Amino acid sequence: MNRIHLLPEHVANQIAAGEVIERPASVLKELLENSLDAGATQVDVQIGAGGRSLVAVTDNGCGMSRDDALLCLERHATSKLRDSDDLDRIASYGFRGEAIPSIASVSRFRLRSREHDAIAGTEIIIDGGKLRDVHEIGLAPGTQIEVRSLFFNLPARRKFLRTEATESAHIRHTLLLAGLARPDVGFTLAMDEQPAQRWMPGEDLRQRLVSIFGAEWIDLTVPIEAVSGALRLRGFIGKPGVSRAARTEELFFINQRPVENRTLHFGLLEGYHNSLMKGRYPVAILFLEMDPSGVDVNIHPAKREVRFHDDFTIRQFVVQAVQEALGKFSGAPATKFTFDPAASEVAAAVPAASSPPPAASSTDPQPPLHLERDAEPLALQPTLPLPEETRPPRPTPRPEPLITNRLGLHVIGCVAQLYLVAESPEGLVLIDQHAAHERVLFEQMLKRMALQDPVSQQLLFPATLEFLPREADFLVAQLETLQRAGVGITRFGPSTFLVDALPAMVKARDVGEFIRTVVTDLQQEGGETRKGRRLSEEIVAKTVCRHAVKANDALKPAEWDMLLHDLLACDLPYTCPHGRPTMIQLSLAELEKKFGRVQ
Repeated sequence: MNRIHLLPEHVANQIAAGEVIERPASVLKELLENSLDAGATQVDVQIGAGGRSLVAVTDNGCGMSRDDALLCLERHATSKLRDSDDLDRIASYGFRGEAIPSIASVSRFRLRSREHDAIAGTEIIIDGGKLRDVHEIGLAPGTQIEVRSLFFNLPARRKFLRTEATESAHIRHTLLLAGLARPDVGFTLAMDEQPAQRWMPGEDLRQRLVSIFGAEWIDLTVPIEAVSGALRLRGFIGKPGVSRAARTEELFFINQRPVENRTLHFGLLEGYHNSLMKGRYPVAILFLEMDPSGVDVNIHPAKREVRFHDDFTIRQFVVQAVQEALGKFSGAPATKFTFDPAASEVAAAVPAASSPPPAASSTDPQPPLHLERDAEPLALQPTLPLPEETRPPRPTPRPEPLITNRLGLHVIGCVAQLYLVAESPEGLVLIDQHAAHERVLFEQMLKRMALQDPVSQQLLFPATLEFLPREADFLVAQLETLQRAGVGITRFGPSTFLVDALPAMVKARDVGEFIRTVVTDLQQEGGETRKGRRLSEEIVAKTVCRHAVKANDALKPAEWDMLLHDLLACDLPYTCPHGRPTMIQLSLAELEKKFGRVQ
């Protein structure tokens, strides 16, 4: 008796739908991709009950003949590939030929289409994968697809759909991605009785971003543009100090295709360097253009996950481009810094990557610090002198006036012995004296470390540490990195390591805990990109936090000017080494609004 048999076509399509069609937003994504591949310049979307009762897409693309309209309902029927060689250079959004038959197998499906030079169009009606009717119809050139009663014949799948509000949010996000990918295309979204949302055709990226997020969002970003060989990166990233609690505004596009990719994510994080707090995520909308043969989009039926053939080159390109864009930013600090702890509880439409826990602040008692003014910029004079190798350097004298700086800021006072108040041509700027001094000392100490080998302190009693096999393998690859940062560590066995020295700046009561924390941070932040430079920076950041001026440390007016001058001379003056803002601005427009001078 034969026990193996071929599945009926409609059953095979329903199985395929389980991979391709997860929810109503998945239906919309596939239909939008077909419209864009058809050359549409206008796409209209209509949604009913969060997509449960209706997902309809109408476009003015090339349309289909009767034969093509029938053929597109067959599995693996596509106009976008001819042979296997085409898989190495995919330039279209769709190519698998699975979406339309999968959607038709789990819904009440209606397709209308007409080519531009045809006299009449074709209408096809399918009910749960069964063909009900095919006939001619009069309609405008293009294609109309209606998907009603999604999963009506699969109750188990239908009951797993979320609330109407949740499904509607996913639909809006899907349309947002399409709208950003193709700002030249017009989109209209009508959801039940809500007012229609419209994005006009012929926009460029900046105009489309303003249409979607508003002009205020653009003001919080800086443009990014970089070219290296066949690679081009463009888009907008948040100014220093602008971040989010989740990755909801971290969007990547490769050759105009919305994607999710760890290489781009970690490249973006590394590019932000120490301008970003741990547990926070950048605001970024980035478009990477590259040779299609260098990226594999045929990994998953949903086509969102991609894989690069050369991850390292792509990652370093993104890192350098982001750093250069942030380095060129020389305007006033961002007017709004969005550090909203409650925002982390809001569910994000884009899956958020795991993030390391925020570093605990040191509670060790510190000696009182005193600042003195002379002909040099601000320098620390601890009551208890630091060892020579860890003492912050004293910069060379500065001939120009103290209040001269690139932003035209002038300190006029101090609030609560913590926040300096500066006047600028655009309004008022509040400066956190502790965060500002952290940044100054941080960059001074890094420049000093770059000129000499790191100084280590030998441990009186070397520590022997045991790691799990996976952690041990990772640590072996990082030994040279740790040693360059001043950590004396060697392999002592398959999973055992001996630590006999730490950087001179580190005062760790528990050597094992310190090393394990460093290894965990390296793993969570991507390992390879956080080589010796990043590890050294983390150690220095913890050190300068202890030695920078604190709240309630009273500074003299001349010291205000010196601190501001040294801060604005830094490479990244707008955030402390931990990513917190050093300054925020209250514009004249905001002040006038507060005082009721504008309506």
